[in-house]
Amino acid sequence: MVAVDVSAVEDICTALESGHLKPKSTAAIRSALASGSPRLEEQIKRLQALWTSSFPDLPGPALALAFRASADGIQLERLLSPKTQVVWTGPKVEGSYVRATREVVREIIRDAKHELLIVGYWLSARDEGEGIIEELIELLAEAVCRGTVLTMILDERQRSDGSDNRKILVDVWPKLIPLPRLLTWKLPTDDRHLKLHAKVLVADERDALVTSANLTWYAMDRNIEMGVRIVGQPAATISRHIKLLDQQGTLQPF
Repeated sequence: MVAVDVSAVEDICTALESGHLKPKSTAAIRSALASGSPRLEEQIKRLQALWTSSFPDLPGPALALAFRASADGIQLERLLSPKTQVVWTGPKVEGSYVRATREVVREIIRDAKHELLIVGYWLSARDEGEGIIEELIELLAEAVCRGTVLTMILDERQRSDGSDNRKILVDVWPKLIPLPRLLTWKLPTDDRHLKLHAKVLVADERDALVTSANLTWYAMDRNIEMGVRIVGQPAATISRHIKLLDQQGTLQPF
């Protein structure tokens, strides 16, 4: 099929339906339909040539119907295609405009309506970092209060002071609000180098952040960290993959 600029499809379809555009229409008609675009005018000319040589008996309205169906398919594909943003923690870079990790994490949590999945390796709280993590924990608690189902999947390893991610979360979590569902990957005892190392946030199976950043002040504000926010089908794929790990027993209560 001849490539036609989607933005001009409606004008061309109307011309086909009215009989204004025919296989033998003149250059003046092509020029008027193209509205000053030489590229579109050439495409209309190619359409006429193909129409004459291959489908001489095809009525204009039938061709218009085919074009509209194609345009609708293109628009649907664009709607369903994932949208991405680069997400960054680190020093300011002149001439580069990317969103801050902490800003995007806040936004995803606040916009979540039904469910939130968080996968993380390292959690810190009550640190010297301006209460950034405590603020995020409060946002998560607010999400739970408004009915969002929150599942947090955290690495189980114990730290040198005897604490772990679960103890740290419980310590900082608001006392009157139910804890989220806590899961972990039970690490084999014969290989302590294994880690639950992914850092992922997914809301409502549609909005995901895949990042190098842990849930720490340094990761949110000081380190150099990079991630990608994905809105669309890949977010659902991430969410379903994590849920299958849960359903099949790879993830267990923490």
